[in-house]
Amino acid sequence: MTETGFEQRQWLVRRADLFIQLSEVLYRVAEQADGGSTHEEMAEGVTRSTDWLVSAENVRQLLRSKLLPLGIVAPVEGSFRDVSLEERIASPLRINGRTKLLGPGVIEPITKVLQILFIPFVLAPVLLVAAFAHAWLYSVHGLGGAMRDVLYAPGLVLAVLGILFVSGVFHEFGHAAALKYGGGRVRGMGAGFYLVYPALYTDATDAYRLGRWARVRTDLGGFYFHLIFALGLVGLYLSTGWEFLLLAVLLITLDIVYQCMPFVRFDGYWALADLSGIADFFSQMGAFLRSVLPDRRWKGWKGGSLPNLKPWVKVVFALYIVVTVPVLALLLFSLVTRLPGIVAVASDSLLIQARGFSVALSIGDLSGMAVSSAQAFVIMLQMLGIFYLLYAPGRTLIVAIWRKSAGRITRHQR
Repeated sequence: MTETGFEQRQWLVRRADLFIQLSEVLYRVAEQADGGSTHEEMAEGVTRSTDWLVSAENVRQLLRSKLLPLGIVAPVEGSFRDVSLEERIASPLRINGRTKLLGPGVIEPITKVLQILFIPFVLAPVLLVAAFAHAWLYSVHGLGGAMRDVLYAPGLVLAVLGILFVSGVFHEFGHAAALKYGGGRVRGMGAGFYLVYPALYTDATDAYRLGRWARVRTDLGGFYFHLIFALGLVGLYLSTGWEFLLLAVLLITLDIVYQCMPFVRFDGYWALADLSGIADFFSQMGAFLRSVLPDRRWKGWKGGSLPNLKPWVKVVFALYIVVTVPVLALLLFSLVTRLPGIVAVASDSLLIQARGFSVALSIGDLSGMAVSSAQAFVIMLQMLGIFYLLYAPGRTLIVAIWRKSAGRITRHQR
């Protein structure tokens, strides 16, 4: 790993569709595990290739405690543990229900062309023109005409939703093209559920092999392509006079602002993590706390401590925890306390959409039927997402308490 926030060099091993972060000695032991060498021969190989003086007993201990449990080295019977299973446990802070839609064979030829947009003498003028277009839209032209068009022709809502979907796909190709430009390779694109909404995603795991700024470029590539798409919509409006296109520009801008929030795994979160040189704040938060807090009770929690961080990175990580944990707790508390009201409003909205669909059906208004159906579908998705968001942490907490209680009972019976 290059340009990380750790004081010592860290190494990566690819295991199935994951990268696993290791210290150098673990990496070298795995490197010597060819299936035929004895522990003594592996120890000699590691000692020869590093500054570490490693014994056969050290090799046995590292295999038993680290490399075998991680599934990097197979046991004698040759059956690997699926380490990706633990990574895929349902969590409200992960994209769940992933479905891969595009593979590398489709993505590579497209990103090979689109990566040209990241060449500096192309990128700088595009950003300048995009900034000018947004300044003109919000300070000179305004959005009154766009709002009026959509209010008087509700069918345009579907057109705007379709445009936003296409812009979301283009956004994902921004991540993929940025990764390609930096020397990485996208493994796929797909769709899933994140928080309370369906979401598109790009598997940019290969970015971990790149330097800091190449990783940040990959994180922000989606924003850049969103700006390009919005610029194209402004150009199309100037050619056609279709005001409703400018409403899509506004919604794209709001989505960029929304995605900048670093409290959940949006693009802003990954950019902050890569700027600080930490692979993932949430997955390493427990290990960080175990490494900095002296309280012995932390030692009983699953997992090890984090390798030494650079002082400024340690400060950034601590500040992130201090700010993010209360924010997420406050949002969750607010959601729980307001849930009855949210359910009531959602029920009323569904009834209104049902009545609207019925009226549209009676007069043969296809666009009205489609708008009512789409809005009802969005409402139901939001409610499903809210209930899942409450279910996932509750289930995790109950399982953790059960396991802790079971452990205490076992110890008392001995």
